[in-house]
Amino acid sequence: MRVLKLIFFFLFILKNSTTGQIVTPSLDASVLSLMPASAGWRDETNFNGSFESFAETDLEGNKSTASDISYMVSSKLLYNLYQESFSSTTTVDKKYASGFSNLNEKSKNAKTKFNVAMGFGQPLAGNSHRFFVGVSYSAGRIDEEKSTYKINYECPVAEITVTRSYYPYGTYTYCPTSDRKAVKTEGASNTINVIESGLGFGISYNVWQLLYVSYGVQQTTTNNGEAFITSGDETQNYRFLGNTWLEKYYGFSIKNTKPGVARFRLEMSYVQSSSATNEAASDNTNSSAITTKEVTNEHDRYEIQIRNMEFSPTNLNNWVFYLHLKQTKIFKKFITTLGEFDDMTDEQLSTGFYWSYPGKAGLAVGLRYIDSKRFLNKTTGSEALSERSQVSSGKGNRISVDYRF
Repeated sequence: MRVLKLIFFFLFILKNSTTGQIVTPSLDASVLSLMPASAGWRDETNFNGSFESFAETDLEGNKSTASDISYMVSSKLLYNLYQESFSSTTTVDKKYASGFSNLNEKSKNAKTKFNVAMGFGQPLAGNSHRFFVGVSYSAGRIDEEKSTYKINYECPVAEITVTRSYYPYGTYTYCPTSDRKAVKTEGASNTINVIESGLGFGISYNVWQLLYVSYGVQQTTTNNGEAFITSGDETQNYRFLGNTWLEKYYGFSIKNTKPGVARFRLEMSYVQSSSATNEAASDNTNSSAITTKEVTNEHDRYEIQIRNMEFSPTNLNNWVFYLHLKQTKIFKKFITTLGEFDDMTDEQLSTGFYWSYPGKAGLAVGLRYIDSKRFLNKTTGSEALSERSQVSSGKGNRISVDYRF
């Protein structure tokens, strides 16, 4: 069960990616396009806001929460130029049992992103252009509470005490095995400020009638964060290293948004990110002689699979849309103090409805219910699990309000 509690730490995510789009924009106008070129396929000018809350519990009852507030403006700037301006604030509070308190997280992430898409080519029926090329820029600040820790090597079995009746006399306690277990102990904490920035590029192409394909990349960089942390009479400066990693986006979509007929949209897309490590200059986390102690930053490799289905069941003037999203995130490999783990899976379902006022301009409201489950597929090492096991579950809600101009 100690393994289950630790595994829960790695897949707790809520940063609007649960509803992000890659190939074509969602029928819910409040959803951000993760790949910038897809912003060009939007049909109207919109201003909207959304609120999302999420809570997750592992199998021992430890609860974590997250919330996200965002707003966005999407519009046509020129004949073939379209934009999305997005801003969000995400608050995370992760709590664990005392044995894993070093994994607790308390952070606030304020982020802004701009997508710009330019259209080219002779369009097919129903569109203004044949394909879009897009660029994006994002910037944000993360305020996160960081803790120091110490590693002690404890005896995994009961220690043995003996009293000697010969020289040297005395009572001695020893561990009967040399295979001691590393145990992390949380120390003092302080808040660090980290600046995150991202630059993306992509293309979205209308291949044939209702069929679209896209491909894009984004590079994300975080800077170093420093903080003085006081423990007892000792004050030490810590430098938590930043990192740089690359994400790839690709997929296809089938959609119809022509007026007078039932609207629908299907999408199957993927996000892939390779691992990246920014290693500390030396193993100095336990050295009191160094003025500034560096802490290594590790970004784990992962893959996200997105399946999206949206449609209007009728041709009513008051458009009512059914929204369904399935997102699966897989960590290919990550390392913990308990060993090396493979294929950790996060399955998240988001289902809801979107109601839009008739006419060219008007109000729209969306409501989604989120259900999440985490599974451990396989591990290696002495504590390996031989079958797929659920390690946590979570539930949340998302509400959005949009005005179409």
